[in-house]
Amino acid sequence: MDAVAHYLETFQDLQRRKRWSTGTNFLRFAALTLAASDVTEPRPDLEATAKALADEAGSFSPLASAVRHSVAALLIRRGLEPGPVVRRVKETLALFKQHRLRKGGTAPVLAALLLVLDGGGKLPSDATVARMSSIIDRWSKDHFFLTGIDDYPMAAIHATRDLSVEQLGVEVEQIYQQLHRAGFSKCQQLQLVSHLLLFSGFGPREGAIRFQTIATALKKAGRRVWSGQYDEVAMLVLSGIHPDEVVPRVLDVRDRLRAAKPRPSGDIAFSIAAGLVLAEEAQKAKSAIDVADVSTLRSVQAVIEAQQAAMVACMAACCGAAVATSS
Repeated sequence: MDAVAHYLETFQDLQRRKRWSTGTNFLRFAALTLAASDVTEPRPDLEATAKALADEAGSFSPLASAVRHSVAALLIRRGLEPGPVVRRVKETLALFKQHRLRKGGTAPVLAALLLVLDGGGKLPSDATVARMSSIIDRWSKDHFFLTGIDDYPMAAIHATRDLSVEQLGVEVEQIYQQLHRAGFSKCQQLQLVSHLLLFSGFGPREGAIRFQTIATALKKAGRRVWSGQYDEVAMLVLSGIHPDEVVPRVLDVRDRLRAAKPRPSGDIAFSIAAGLVLAEEAQKAKSAIDVADVSTLRSVQAVIEAQQAAMVACMAACCGAAVATSS
């Protein structure tokens, strides 16, 4: 079974067992995590895991919001229990406060979760949280008005790497400025791209060139690339597939997803397609990698998962805003 068929089978299984109150789009991203998992049946029930997660986190925690299904999928994938993970996340947020990092809101919670997951469910070290704080401070030097809590998840992922904080800041800025000169809008999403492309292994200049080439090819193929989908283009760069090959491939996956019922929107289908392409390439790389590549592969997988959770958080926020406007 190919990756798309496996994903659709996983999604349909979640659909059959979902509660009436669970949004379909939230399940789409949970299915993306589970479809890439090595867990064999029977796997823990997503709804039961999501409920246990929400009960442990408390009603006012972001982990009790619509994000809970994506987070539950991450825990199932790793074979971790909700209770201990939530407790470690709360302890990590306490460390955030000690290092002048904000601890309230969805982004800090996701950042704390990523650090806990990177450690296999254990509390991150004080040094790792201190490094995350230093990364945020370094990014703020170049983009004071752009850098904020939305950058916490990417800072958390980079905090587990060996690249120096100064070099990290220099390379991020090189990518950002090169893409801006190429015509991409200065915005939070372009900053996110600069954080993502550091995982490509191509270096700042080549990574930015590939991003531009893929975005141009998508536009020529009729796929509008707006700032909200810059991160999906960056994920295609991370796949390592040549631009001439990755564009028709991701559009083919998108079309297959759109042909299945219930039919996702074009934007959702494209986001999932980009995640599927990257996840499939990461899976292929597992069997023939050296020790250095293991770290990179884990980081790339964390990127996929962070993007899925962030997308769900954004959808949940938009749904809440729409309800508030209509009431």
